[in-house]
Amino acid sequence: MIISPVFDKDSSKALYIQLYEYIKNEIISGLLKPDSKLPSIREASASLNLSKTTIENAYSQLVAEGYIENQPKRGYFVCDLTEYSFDIVSTVLKSTVKQDSDTYYLNDGVDKDSFDISTWRRLYNKVVADEDTNIYSSGSIQGEKFLREEIANFVNTMRGGNTGPEQVIVGAGVQYLLGMLIGIIRSDYNTVAVETPGFYKAEYIFEDYSFNIRHIEVTDNGFPIGALKKSDAQVVYVSPSHQYPLGTTMPVNKRMELLDWAQKNNGLIIEDDYDGMIRYGGMPIPCLQGLDKNDCVIYLGSFSKMLLPSLRISFMVIPKKLLPVYSTIKTRHTQSTSKIDQVVLANFMKEGFMVKHLRKIKRIYKKKNMLLAASFKYRFKDKLEIINSDSGLHIVCEAAVKKTEHALQEDARKTGILLNIISSSKDKVIFSLNYSGINTDKIQDFTELLGKVLFE
Repeated sequence: MIISPVFDKDSSKALYIQLYEYIKNEIISGLLKPDSKLPSIREASASLNLSKTTIENAYSQLVAEGYIENQPKRGYFVCDLTEYSFDIVSTVLKSTVKQDSDTYYLNDGVDKDSFDISTWRRLYNKVVADEDTNIYSSGSIQGEKFLREEIANFVNTMRGGNTGPEQVIVGAGVQYLLGMLIGIIRSDYNTVAVETPGFYKAEYIFEDYSFNIRHIEVTDNGFPIGALKKSDAQVVYVSPSHQYPLGTTMPVNKRMELLDWAQKNNGLIIEDDYDGMIRYGGMPIPCLQGLDKNDCVIYLGSFSKMLLPSLRISFMVIPKKLLPVYSTIKTRHTQSTSKIDQVVLANFMKEGFMVKHLRKIKRIYKKKNMLLAASFKYRFKDKLEIINSDSGLHIVCEAAVKKTEHALQEDARKTGILLNIISSSKDKVIFSLNYSGINTDKIQDFTELLGKVLFE
């Protein structure tokens, strides 16, 4: 098979992104048939006059999203997506324990060198001094229009979404926004399926509002949509771009199958885009919301990991069909996020600082990720294996241990390590570690402490 894209050398898009988009569109349009074999990396490099790294990056992105598969000793083949209907325009990623930080090596914080305090301070002073901000009045219940416009643009251009500011709701945290969402949908829905393991704090909100909970176990192959279909759930809570805590990515065929389930069952999909922007191998995976042609995806995002947890600004994008109901109930709520902080954040995004910030934190956390992996490999050898570490701010590990889960948790607490145990048996444990708050110069110290928790 011959692939013959036309590259724009003057484009701001990297060549591997141009190649990735070309092949993806060829697959979606049907010009590249299922099971067709792509040229090898060497062949494509020679015929397109591109480096092997460029070809490999494009292919890796397509594999990650489920458009092609790498068959060992055979090559790269197009996946069979013929039963799914794509909207080509919308699928293309558009351009552009009390925890004491002095005690705990890992916490919910961010790297202290990642955030540009001076820029934030300058923007804050500017906003406070600007009469148009009107700091003497309360803000919009839905969120400041300026910020909602910037969030909509961010979701569309950076996450491949398809939304407008009227669909965006701003609030202090995902749990707060979920409570608001339940107020919108509970007259029509009362059963929700959740990932297991997953974001248990979301599950608590549904429990508080007396929803029926259906647990769908996430396996090595990802989220089993067949199990969802067998359940009586009408709503499903998923994190397709970076599942927490396992770190898996939902391939495009499963995404389309999930959207098909929602359409046929008048269901709703709540997409938690946890750590969706932070990926070390290739581009971020486009969000599920951008593939939605039937107005059935609720998109949740947060600036806690991207910027600062202390900022407490999250957002929710609701389908247009839910807007009429939302308009009747929104006056029951008050805005939970500072008006000033919202306008400062909007300026931060408008003036291009968010894009620069994302590039910066990707470099910082990629370095930290590699140092942690190298330290584990050197210290633990074959006693510990890193299962997933290519995206987000946590790594998933499997270790051969002789301790019980209770003993591990207790030793971790005493040592000052936040250990999230996913599963355990008599001879091994699978766990995740959030490394965003650990200082680079403390990685060796942390590794030694973790070794004591696991193996001593």
